[in-house]
Amino acid sequence: MRIRPYGFIFSTWVAVTGMVLVIAAPVSFAGTEKITKEAKETLEATKQYTMEQKEAFQRKAHEELAVIQKQISALREKGHDVSAATRAELQKSIDELERKKDAAKHELEELRAVTDSRWAAMKADVNSALEEVRRSYQKALSRLP
Repeated sequence: MRIRPYGFIFSTWVAVTGMVLVIAAPVSFAGTEKITKEAKETLEATKQYTMEQKEAFQRKAHEELAVIQKQISALREKGHDVSAATRAELQKSIDELERKKDAAKHELEELRAVTDSRWAAMKADVNSALEEVRRSYQKALSRLP
């Protein structure tokens, strides 16, 4: 706490003279309490909004992973009707796709456990992992005749 010069002089004067000068000034804490209450309400609203955004993102990502799993199953089915060489290449692509899907799922599970303050950074990681899965799916799809 910084002591202002006039405060120091006043304190010294009180100490030397032993007298205290009382100035009648109305002190109101009502304004401070109102500001504190509003700040708490704003903070709670922000936390609630962040939590809702996080949950919505998680739902959307889970839905996308479910769609990807169906696409993988469809690729496997189509793989039965192609030549052995094409099937081998397709299987490699499907295996890569499965690994990337599992990595995205793992990132999404980690997102569930992070604090609200870190979720935005983790969101970027999940989005990146999902993008990798989409590219791998397109690569696997391109293996089909």
